[in-house]
Amino acid sequence: MKNYKKISWPVLLLMISALAGCTANNTSRKSEAPVNVKIIAFNDFHGYLKRSDNAELFLSNPDRPGEIAQVKVGGVAYLATLVKQLKEQNSNSIVVAAGDLVGGSPFISAFTQDEATVSVLSQIGLEVSAVGNHEFDKGKAEVLRLQNGGCAPGKVIGSETCIKNGAFQGAQYKLLAANVINDDTGKRLFPATYTKKFGDATVGFIGITLKGAPEATRGAGGLTFLDEAEVINSQVVKLKEEGVDAVVVLIHQGGSTSAVTINDKSCPALAGEILPIVNALKNVDVVVSAHTHREYVCHDRKTGVLLTQANYYGNVVTDIDLSVVPGKGVISKSANSIPVITDQNKDVPRGYRMLTKDKEIDAEVQFYDDLSKQKSAVILGYTATALPAIDIEGSNVRNNNAEHLIGDVIADAFLASVPREFHADIAVINPGGVRSGLNRAGPVTYDDLFSILPFGNNLFYTDLTGEQIIRMLEQQWEQQNCRDKPLTINKINMCGRLLQPSATLSYTWDVTRGPGKPAGKGDLVLVESVRIGANHEPIDLKKIYRVVSLAFLSEDGGDNFGVFKDGKNLQDLGAVDIDVVSAYFSRYSKNAPLPKPVRRISCPTCPAIY
Repeated sequence: MKNYKKISWPVLLLMISALAGCTANNTSRKSEAPVNVKIIAFNDFHGYLKRSDNAELFLSNPDRPGEIAQVKVGGVAYLATLVKQLKEQNSNSIVVAAGDLVGGSPFISAFTQDEATVSVLSQIGLEVSAVGNHEFDKGKAEVLRLQNGGCAPGKVIGSETCIKNGAFQGAQYKLLAANVINDDTGKRLFPATYTKKFGDATVGFIGITLKGAPEATRGAGGLTFLDEAEVINSQVVKLKEEGVDAVVVLIHQGGSTSAVTINDKSCPALAGEILPIVNALKNVDVVVSAHTHREYVCHDRKTGVLLTQANYYGNVVTDIDLSVVPGKGVISKSANSIPVITDQNKDVPRGYRMLTKDKEIDAEVQFYDDLSKQKSAVILGYTATALPAIDIEGSNVRNNNAEHLIGDVIADAFLASVPREFHADIAVINPGGVRSGLNRAGPVTYDDLFSILPFGNNLFYTDLTGEQIIRMLEQQWEQQNCRDKPLTINKINMCGRLLQPSATLSYTWDVTRGPGKPAGKGDLVLVESVRIGANHEPIDLKKIYRVVSLAFLSEDGGDNFGVFKDGKNLQDLGAVDIDVVSAYFSRYSKNAPLPKPVRRISCPTCPAIY
């Protein structure tokens, strides 16, 4: 029998107390040690597995103050390399996105029903994303399929599904949509939040789709979109009750600045629909935004929120660093926009570096590219001139308030497709319906046109009076479209959405009359200048004119052109936009190519680019 030494009660109590103290001190030290978390974010990828031909960014040159360097960017194989490099800097990292990963995609992705993009983004490590409006382009059943997998039902013209091993697994990342309610069930279509632990710290992510999604896509039927800020704040409360230390919002809504180069953190002229949402938030640390295709890193003074957006098409990644104290929250946060610079550049400014392609991802892209080329390389016609969708010189911003040559041609094609017995007068297309341009003269392939018109919209006509056509033109610059598409050039307010017109509609407008007025108050169009028809006759305000456009405008009054809903005799023409434009180009041969279209819109008071 062993002999045990007796310990007196006072000594035993002292020992227990000391042990308890050690435990408490260790716990305290553990919980107070900050955890550094890296969030790698992008948005509005839109299926651009390959670099867009005109994808360039403007960078400041630290060695030559005032000089701006222009670099080629984009391509998912380069994006994958950058993501790997950033993840190697911190094991506590996560890749996130803010929606519109698919929809409006070029042919390389669209011919697979965007399965190609979903698969590749899963491979590069994307973990969670908000749902954007374009994820809904083909309806709620299709976006659920992209998440859950399975082949698309039925045969979709021009598309194939399950082309790899006869199956499609669905996204390996989680889609979030806290404010989207399925009307059939009364429940959320996707989860509201996603949480992840990094050491002892927990970060919660809330996914939000813009409330105005039904006006931005035709596929939002059967869904209810709730107020963004109200839903975010309610989800923050739940996350905090669950012990989350930091809250990051992934939202498909955005703003803009007037910055010329990326990483201008002074955020000049920050504006847009995202601001009232951010200003209403409580206990949110970071807002990763999207939708407006802009780049910015801004700190909201009122809420302390770090607000970011990463351009579009995978051209930029936002590198966000948080220092999080478990149980206490975020003690510091910062972000930088990192351009996805390709090795096609000769050199780049100091502080930036060129990337090489990730070989595995490049091989995957090549697989889809080879298949798509077999389907899309057929030459449809020829053009005598480049037909670009212009960008503002010295800016990273697509100009939605300018007349684009490719937009003119598309509108002409729409009008030319209407049988004579229908007596159509003019045609228009919204600038958002024109996704890119033709940046060179010469042959035009199906792939070229699909990159420009990827949505497969039906053509409609509707009858509007001359007075309603003036209203249609004024709605281009009224308050809502100015908020949605803000733009300043040479200190001139150039906000708005300019409809691209057929040659049978011409007019002059005056920017000095001030865009951004409330609905019904616009007076920018010089009414006496408006001409309609093949003979360019002055508009008759009482006469009825037949207007051809996409279903998005004619049927839905999309992009805030509500006057279309007041039209009469709405008629589906039974034709799809890309088919109509393909047929139009087929009229023009190598020896007799499509000539440069004549401008239809004049603005003598606009900046020189106009």
